[in-house]
Amino acid sequence: MLENRPGRLQKLLFKVPVWLHKMGLGGWERLIGAQWMLITTVGRKTGKRRDAMVDVMDYDPAADTYYIEAAYGAHADWYKNIQSNPIFEARVGRRKFKARAGALSSEGAGEMLVQFYRAKPAYTRSVMAMAGMKFKDEEELRLLGRNLTLLAIKPEKE
Repeated sequence: MLENRPGRLQKLLFKVPVWLHKMGLGGWERLIGAQWMLITTVGRKTGKRRDAMVDVMDYDPAADTYYIEAAYGAHADWYKNIQSNPIFEARVGRRKFKARAGALSSEGAGEMLVQFYRAKPAYTRSVMAMAGMKFKDEEELRLLGRNLTLLAIKPEKE
């Protein structure tokens, strides 16, 4: 989990992918080796719609489940919003659906982070470095992952 919350400039930069996704340009992030999910929650205090972009670490088509990471863990506003209002909107590329999230165990989170690293080593290192987290090998990464909040996102049956 990131210790320091982003400043105003960082928050503005984090909104650019959200705006692009909302304009129908979702999927461009694959050019940089990433896949993102746009999450739209209902604010727990305001009741207003709130958007956040998160990394998709993996997708299991058999279970129709996306795995994502909450950079600020339980401190992320969107995470707190889904604790209050568990059904939210998710968009990956052009796919849009109602969803529900469940947390992975600490061991599951560590393994998921290592799996993500194996699939996308350069991207993982750069994202972890931006978050101020460095690791020398997979075991250190696995230990870091156990302290992160990883979620399984499943489409809600309508």
